[in-house]
Amino acid sequence: MFGTFLRAAAADLETDIDRIENLFFNNADSVQKVRLLSYAGYRNEREFRLSGRVVRFRKPLDAGEGTLSRLRAMMAIYNSEEVSGVRVQCDAHGGTAETRTDEEGYFSFTLPIDEPLPEATRWEAAAISTPERDAQQPSISVPIIAPAADNHWGIISDIDDTVVETGATNFVKNWRRVLVDRPQDRLAVPGAAKLYQMIAHDHQAPARPFFYVSSSPWNLYGFIAEFMELNGIPHGPMFLADYGIDARKLIKTAHDSHKLAAIETILAFYPQLRFLLIGDNGQHDVEIYARAVRDFPDRVAAVFIRDVEGSCKQGAKAALLAEIEASAIAVFCGAGFEDALAAAERLELDRPFEAAKAIIAQATSPPAAAPPA
Repeated sequence: MFGTFLRAAAADLETDIDRIENLFFNNADSVQKVRLLSYAGYRNEREFRLSGRVVRFRKPLDAGEGTLSRLRAMMAIYNSEEVSGVRVQCDAHGGTAETRTDEEGYFSFTLPIDEPLPEATRWEAAAISTPERDAQQPSISVPIIAPAADNHWGIISDIDDTVVETGATNFVKNWRRVLVDRPQDRLAVPGAAKLYQMIAHDHQAPARPFFYVSSSPWNLYGFIAEFMELNGIPHGPMFLADYGIDARKLIKTAHDSHKLAAIETILAFYPQLRFLLIGDNGQHDVEIYARAVRDFPDRVAAVFIRDVEGSCKQGAKAALLAEIEASAIAVFCGAGFEDALAAAERLELDRPFEAAKAIIAQATSPPAAAPPA
């Protein structure tokens, strides 16, 4: 009973905040003008998918150097001021489609195409616009990843404490890092940039597709993308979380279900690819990756885990990693990713899956018995 009341109260509060904002900012610059946000998309030979959001246009706040000004700038990122019912047009692959934003300002396109995948992984583009609304930019070019049709590897990576140090396992201790630090202040996980660069060859045009799954909210998309650019982390489509509030549930997607659904969406969309899953054991990545291996036993070829708990060798998560490894899947678990470089080299990621699978099988098979004297 109390939980239902709390969720309803939170939803009512969000509605009241929106109404107050409309009263105080009811002018042509803030109500009529919108800002069109786009998120990198992806395609196979049958369809392409992209999404984004429309929010009220506001001049960006200067974060400055003080703690309070930085905190205010970060809170402005979370307070996205979404605009519902906006008509959005998408032009791509010689066709045009339209949709309208939902109550949280989100829009998405899933459109059929008939176009083979390229010989090498590349970024393509689609154009989106808001024909009926004055926008900060009349049209935006959205990058669309098109993986190579060569049966090579793809990479699915967590973000928090896998790529960027967030201290998510101890918010009280690391609140400043989460709420105040700017992208240029954030630290990359030790060895992550070098590992990812070795796999990608070029962070702006990776040799194989990278996908990122995280429970961070979509509001942080630009923040994360800027951090990746500053640290040479390969660009790729992100699957982030909707932290919108409604009367039925306080947060619309749970951590485990959101990340597992995102991973399985990617695996189902690219049946020709096998994937390296990269994460950490600070929260639930190990459990989620073990479930993905059970559901798609032939699609996960390797799992790399950053050990933030010191539990690589013992406990429930260690048992799950052993279960994954018993399925002839290469497993790495270490305090940082510096030592993962050698493990990645052994996978020979530039080679087709079957060749890499043979290498893994050879590495995990017991030594041959000595011939009789």
